Amino acid sequence: MKLKNIIYTGTVVATLLASMTSCSDFLDKMPDNRTQMDTDSKVAGLLTTAYNTNSNLLQNELMSDNMDYMGPQNSLGDREGDLMYFWKDDKENGNDSPENLWMNLNECVGKANQALASIDELGGATTESLRNSKGEALLLRAYNNFLLTNEFCMAYNSKTSDKDMGVYYSKQVETMVDKDGHQKQRGIVAEDYANMEADIEAGIPLINDSYTVPKYHFNKQAAYAFAVRFYLYYEKWDKAKKYADLLLGSNPGASLRDYAELEAMPLSTSDQAVKIGEAYCSAEKECNLLIQTSTSNAGLALGPWRYYRRYAHTNYLADTEGLTSNNVWGNKNNVIWNPFTNNQGESDYSVVMKIPFEFEYTDQVKGIGYRHALNVSFTMGEALLNRAEAEIMLKDYDAACTDMNTWMHNYFKTDSTLTPESVQQYFKSIPYAYSDADKMTASPKKHLHPHFDIDAEGSVQESMLQCVLDLRRIETLHQGLRWFDIKRYNIEIPRRQIGADGTPEKNLDWLVQDDPRMAVQIPLSIVSAGVPKNPRNGNDD
Repeated sequence: MKLKNIIYTGTVVATLLASMTSCSDFLDKMPDNRTQMDTDSKVAGLLTTAYNTNSNLLQNELMSDNMDYMGPQNSLGDREGDLMYFWKDDKENGNDSPENLWMNLNECVGKANQALASIDELGGATTESLRNSKGEALLLRAYNNFLLTNEFCMAYNSKTSDKDMGVYYSKQVETMVDKDGHQKQRGIVAEDYANMEADIEAGIPLINDSYTVPKYHFNKQAAYAFAVRFYLYYEKWDKAKKYADLLLGSNPGASLRDYAELEAMPLSTSDQAVKIGEAYCSAEKECNLLIQTSTSNAGLALGPWRYYRRYAHTNYLADTEGLTSNNVWGNKNNVIWNPFTNNQGESDYSVVMKIPFEFEYTDQVKGIGYRHALNVSFTMGEALLNRAEAEIMLKDYDAACTDMNTWMHNYFKTDSTLTPESVQQYFKSIPYAYSDADKMTASPKKHLHPHFDIDAEGSVQESMLQCVLDLRRIETLHQGLRWFDIKRYNIEIPRRQIGADGTPEKNLDWLVQDDPRMAVQIPLSIVSAGVPKNPRNGNDD
């Protein structure tokens, strides 16, 4: 399907929002009555404000290899977008800035700690409601620290994380600054992960899903999905598989997304584009496990709008590395849910409508307010592919192929069946990306340099990892998670400028192995308060 030059206006946005009653409640904020947490319902209400409302989606997509650069002459960009795209230290303070993300995540940790303290003051988790709230608070403390650590630190690995700078993992109600105005100091990544594990393991058994709308909270399934992702990143493959088994059950294919339903939805106007995104994020869908909203430009930048088109998931990128490329599933003719494409003027993009754009007016007359984006933070599809990766690391290749086949046959119209042998044969037949002298070769296969041990290039295990990384890149497109795979697998990627013909004309920079820019810089205001910066090389800033 084609979607050409959709431009949002105040009138269009007003029309869209009038039909979004299903989402309006999601923007409501419970009052933060942390000094009067004297009932079960007040504790539960406080926890509704402990979900992060500043997103890393846009920043992570811009930093990853899911985006190309259309050149400085393209007017649909700005200074902050350039800083993010080129892995520069972002000193801006926009909705999607590292500073707002840092502040919001730490505030959410504080609210989780307040809820835990209030539960203790009420005599402990003596009711079903308080038991659930305690589990939710522990999971939120772990999850917000998980986001902080993965964003602002180097990826966890068992070889260096006992020395790598982490974040301050607060476990009690406290101010984050001392009497002299200095911020609490950083821990180390290994300790942060150990603390997260303790909170996850303590929190999950307490969750009993006593929510009005469970998909807006850490319900049991979302908790399992978080544990799967966490243990995958923690290199504890057996535990990742354990929680995936609990989540996915005996017939995971029955819980995956219906892409034919999304493909059948009409698309000719702006409101129809948003409706597709809303359908993707629907709390009624079994495949969606945790849905969150954020004050963010991501819904505009990662959707079919004339906004931030200087950085784009271009048609060239999609055709050579992404959804419409040749791969184990076949080619673009096998796609069930086709991307929205455009190549006119300053816009060259191929997107799927996952992140609906919403606008919350603060003044209808002046037409001003806040941009919001919805996102599904955990899905059955991602969890299935995460289990496949864990199985590959455990060298249970047949089980991994079963999971990848289930996912592939749900996303693509294909009769192909993956086996360890066929996966190895396919990936040995295609080149690694950037293998030519000019380092311009496009390929979905990238050199992998993780700090954990994997078999040699061309082996069954390495080929299987290439496959699952490609599938997950599609499953999580526009949702920021590809950036974490780049960090975990230490993948070198360029900053590639696209020429007038729609193909790469030159590389402007490289993210190399163990590049310190993989850790987003600590915000300047936090550094000014005494927190150590992340290291940088040479002229990086």
